[in-house]
This record gives sequence, C-alpha cells and structure tokens, in this order.
Amino acid sequence: MPPDGQDPYTVLGVTRDSSATEIRERYLVLVQIWHPDRHQSSPASVRAEVTRQMQQINAAYEHLTGVHERAARARQERERQEQERQERARQDGERQQRARRERERQERERQEQERQERERQERERQEQERQDPERRRRERQERERETREREHPRARWTHPTLVGANPQDTPWSEAPTVHPIAIALRSGETGYGLRAYIDDQWTQATFPGTEGHLLLFRSVRSMRQYLARTEAHELADVPGWQSLLDRLGGTAAEPDDENCYEFDLVLHSLRFPPAQWMPELFIASRDVIREIAEAFGLDDVRKLLEVGSPLDELDDLFRSVDRPIAGWGARRRLASLQGVAGETVWRRAIRGVEERVRWLR
Repeated sequence: MPPDGQDPYTVLGVTRDSSATEIRERYLVLVQIWHPDRHQSSPASVRAEVTRQMQQINAAYEHLTGVHERAARARQERERQEQERQERARQDGERQQRARRERERQERERQEQERQERERQERERQEQERQDPERRRRERQERERETREREHPRARWTHPTLVGANPQDTPWSEAPTVHPIAIALRSGETGYGLRAYIDDQWTQATFPGTEGHLLLFRSVRSMRQYLARTEAHELADVPGWQSLLDRLGGTAAEPDDENCYEFDLVLHSLRFPPAQWMPELFIASRDVIREIAEAFGLDDVRKLLEVGSPLDELDDLFRSVDRPIAGWGARRRLASLQGVAGETVWRRAIRGVEERVRWLR
C-alpha cells in the first residue's frame, strides 16, 4: 500500500481487473510524467510534490506487482495441483483399467480352464464309458478263467488207445513210465502236468486231460494236491499209482531237465538264423508236441509233423548235426536255410498245442 494509505489502483489509475501488463504500461506512463529528473528546473515545492507523487506511484506499483505475482503464483500452484490431480486421476484410471483388464484376462483364463476341464472330464467320461464294457468283459473273463481253474474237472488219461476202455482192460504195461513234466508256454508261464507211456517201448504217451484239453497246473504243489484226491479223477488205474504219489510228495517232485520243455525259448530262437538254433531244444519240443498231438487227436498239428514236412526235415537235420559224417552236410544245409518256412511251422505247431491247454490251480 502507498505510505499515505491511498488505494494503489486509484494511484495508478487502473481497475482491479487490469492485467499486470496494463498496470506496467500505466506505471511507465506515470513515470514519464512524475519522474523527478524531468522536473529538475521546477521550483522546490513542485519537485517536492513530484517526489511525493513518484513515491506513491512506486509504492502502488510495487504493491500491485506483488499482488499480481502472488496471484500468479497462487494460480500456478492451483494449476499445478490441478495437473497433479488430473495426473493422479489419469493414473488411477489407467490403474483401474489395467486392473479391469487383468480381471477380465483372469476371468477369460478361468473360463477357458473350466471349459478345458469340462472337455477333459467329458473325454474321460466317454473313454470310461468306452472302456467300461471292455474292462468288465476282461474282468468277467478273468473271473471265469479263475473259476474254471479252481473247478478242477475230472481228469482222465487221454489217448486214442484208452478211449472207452475199462480200467481192468487198460493196456498198461506192468511198470508204466510216468513222469511229471513242465512246459513253458509262449506267455512265459510254466505249466505242470504228467506224462505216462502206455507201452514198454515208450511210443504211446498219454496225458491227464478233460474234454479234449491238456490239463496243466500252476504249480507242482497244486498238481500233487489234486492227484492225491483219487476220487476227483480217473488217473489212479495206472499200475504203481501209489508209488507215483510217493515220488511226487518227495524232494524229486520237480520235473527233471529231460522232462522240461521250453516253447518260449524255441520262439525266441526263431528270431535267429537256423544255424544258431539249439538242436536239443528243438528235438525235445518237437517230440512232446508230437506226443500231445497224437494223444489229443490234433490233426492240424500232426500234419505239420508228418514225414516230409518242413518241421520233419528240420528235425532230421538237428538229429544229424552231431554225427561224424552226416553232421557236416546237416550243418551246411542249416546254414543255407532262411528260416522263414521253419519259423512259421514252429509257431503254428506251438500255437496248436497251447490252444488245447486248460489251466488248473
């Protein structure tokens, strides 16, 4: 405020709405009029009045300049605060928009996961529905198989010579040869059974069977228990049956090496050239297959073993390889064979026997 308390707007001759530029322009005009340098030649009273007026003009100008500067700073502060508020609002809006987009993304992912989970469950349900009949069928077959194995049919010696014969008229030799045997099948399972020779020359072999099937037990123990129940089968008419049971109950119950037949090893050997096959393995397997085919009337298998067949020719070669003179030619012929024909015949012969096996526990 001017020293004498006058209104600075009145002193400068401006209004309260005048801008800082208008106030400065008015101030410069008044300076041109009232500056003391312009009145150096005037009387002292005039110079004193000019000085007083100039002081009032300067004070009014300084006051109004300060007012405008403070107003400008206040306006700038308000503008800055408004900008900060708008920036915060913009950042809040962007943050809310990002949060909304994130929620939308998570919602889409959740919906996609739920959709995939529903599709997975639907596929599993359909697969379960598709597999259930097959699983139930396999379970039913397994139960039926176990039931059949535990039902222990009434076994009898199976051979064409024994069909319809009374026990008293059975053409057994006075001391028949009866041995436990073991057969390792294609699956790797080993079945145990008996083989008896009706005649003294060991040419007619018979096996425990029922309804045209060869009976094999899962273990020697289960076979021993079944054979001991003489009322459960028709095998006890063999001369010397009790001595056989005594032997089966002893330490020598397991079949010896000469009565073990490894069909699975035969099939494994077929993957190699015939020259690498083990003659003893094939000879023993061929003999027991022939005996089973004769005993159970397996015509298809017997045709595979008849004279002149590929399997019969292979058997002749195997029986000749260790001979001093004929062995050289047999080995040479084996080395020249491709093995395809022999492999096919062997597989058919083994499969023909295994299809007639009935397991017992």
